[in-house]
Amino acid sequence: MARSLRLVSLKGRLALLLAAVALTACATGNNSPLASASPLEREFAAAAITWDLNKDGDVTCDDWKLYVAGLFRDADVDGDGFLTRAEFAALSRSDRLFEAAGFDYFDVNGDGRLSLSEITEKPNPAFLLLDKNNDCVISAYERLQLRGRSGGGNKGGGRR
Repeated sequence: MARSLRLVSLKGRLALLLAAVALTACATGNNSPLASASPLEREFAAAAITWDLNKDGDVTCDDWKLYVAGLFRDADVDGDGFLTRAEFAALSRSDRLFEAAGFDYFDVNGDGRLSLSEITEKPNPAFLLLDKNNDCVISAYERLQLRGRSGGGNKGGGRR
């Protein structure tokens, strides 16, 4: 039963991601703020909505941490509370942000395995790019305002 709920949840996240990507693709015309965004920024903007677990339109650091905790549990195949590189690779297939950031980005202590706290306490690269007012919330407005990046971005790393 738990596996079927995870599968439904994964299908729901995938459907949301596809819808967000489709909306982003439609918004890349000449007048769109996304017209000057890099491919990685567009991908983060599209993916960020899948982290909005309470569906209020804003992605908070708490939403992100809850989202990551679920992915972590699913990827921790042996249940030891740590992710190996192979388990992290499986997690990366669930959310490309992890592939873009890489295992070594999250392995703070360099021990070759990741704890949940290493992942949740390390700044989320999407918050660094998109949270322009550093309030630990990526609003729908911030997801679309990718033009004026000079001096912007969350220097606090997506955490309060």
